[in-house]
Amino acid sequence: MRKPMSTGIRLHFSFAIAVAFAAAIAHAQDFTGRIADDSSGEPVASAELKIHKAGMRELVADLDTDRNGRFTGAALPAGDYTIDVLKPNFMTATFPVHLPSAALQISLLHFAVMDGRVTNVRGEPVAGIVRAPYGQTIGATRLTVLAKQPASDEFRAIRDAALDDDGHYRFFDLPPGQYELGMWYYGINEGSGMQLYPDNANPRVFTVAGGEVYKDLNFLIAPNPEYKVSGTVALPAPGQKFALALGLPDQPILPVAIALAADDGSFHFDKVPAGTYDLFVGGPTGGYGAFDSILNDKTEPQFGRMRIQVAGSDVTGLAVAVAAARSIGIVLRPFKTTEFPAACPQNVTVNFDSLDPWGIRFNITAQAGLAKEQTVPNLAPGRFRLSASDLGTGCYLAGESVVDLSKNIEQPVVVQVAAAGSIRGVTPKPGDAIELMDAEGKQSQLAFSDAEGHFSFKTLHPGRYRITSQKSKQTKEIEITGGTETTIDLGGAQ
Repeated sequence: MRKPMSTGIRLHFSFAIAVAFAAAIAHAQDFTGRIADDSSGEPVASAELKIHKAGMRELVADLDTDRNGRFTGAALPAGDYTIDVLKPNFMTATFPVHLPSAALQISLLHFAVMDGRVTNVRGEPVAGIVRAPYGQTIGATRLTVLAKQPASDEFRAIRDAALDDDGHYRFFDLPPGQYELGMWYYGINEGSGMQLYPDNANPRVFTVAGGEVYKDLNFLIAPNPEYKVSGTVALPAPGQKFALALGLPDQPILPVAIALAADDGSFHFDKVPAGTYDLFVGGPTGGYGAFDSILNDKTEPQFGRMRIQVAGSDVTGLAVAVAAARSIGIVLRPFKTTEFPAACPQNVTVNFDSLDPWGIRFNITAQAGLAKEQTVPNLAPGRFRLSASDLGTGCYLAGESVVDLSKNIEQPVVVQVAAAGSIRGVTPKPGDAIELMDAEGKQSQLAFSDAEGHFSFKTLHPGRYRITSQKSKQTKEIEITGGTETTIDLGGAQ
């Protein structure tokens, strides 16, 4: 039997570690710097700095800035570290640093704010949520920010806000980008409908560079002629519950009316303004969430949809047929190469997000594998955006996949993955802080140029980015391709 380590040897081993750590501390320096607002230059107080040793998840230090935006950390051993800088209403910045280093000068990008009220013609606040006696939401007013997508004219909903009792709303975490502001409402005393700010014909595009505050973005819901829409759903079995929703074909983001069919399949919508609508039907349902119904997971779902026109009179006698859900095949493939990226797993989780206002919560995920096609059942006849998770470090979904199941799709949908990309660049200003922000504006990264002005970013998601020199304020748009290094010159020679 192997003998346990003697006490004397254990003490000697612990003493050796202590001596080595003490020697590292003896050669370390205090870690200092200052954090300022990128737009105003004012100090950012109470910002938090979380410091990790490179390759480790555990924190080695957690610092806060004082009222002058300055921070000082106890001496850390020389080496490579990663620092996350966090502050409410500011974009989180992440950057690597080698210690010891000179004092850091860091600029944080301030999020923009949108603020306003929604009232009726009497100046009264409109209802934010209307609930039935049994608790389900039967009416709501929802404010939504729509962000312009890179390299397209499409605006996509990214964030909702609720109204308080005074009809007030507020968005406070908008990164740089271009936005529209919209309001969807249904089931309230003022009727139903949808408005862009300030009007649907000429919506305002808000260009956010950082730190803007847009106040008094107010909506007025004026009375309009209103009509009823009614009919019957052909129920597959007596007593089944089906959810219905009306959506606008040109703004299919949120429903402008929702309803539940009765036990005999009959349904009706009240206070519907004139216009063209898509009528969506899905079920059987087994419950409800805050703003939508939930499908019964013990029954095969069925769906139906039809285009209707409301013009000058009630629409009655609609007969809506439903049919079995659809399915598609998905398969995993490398992006633009024949060799599968070593950094990517050969099986990934694919999420299906509906792009149509069914008034139903879809929780659809499936596994896509490199080896063979997988079948995804129980999909509605509409549009879905595919995204991937469980990709691990250094692997990313290449591009975006949108499938339209209102049409027949015979070939499997290919989910493409790519290895991470990287940037190697140069700036004429040594010690410059270079900020890199992705198209979605969720988080920024910082890199500091060396004595020759060189900097780099690694392990980047393929796609479009904005890169900015904090000293010269020069900004460029850049496209990152997976598995390759992209070079950029911010004013200097390579």
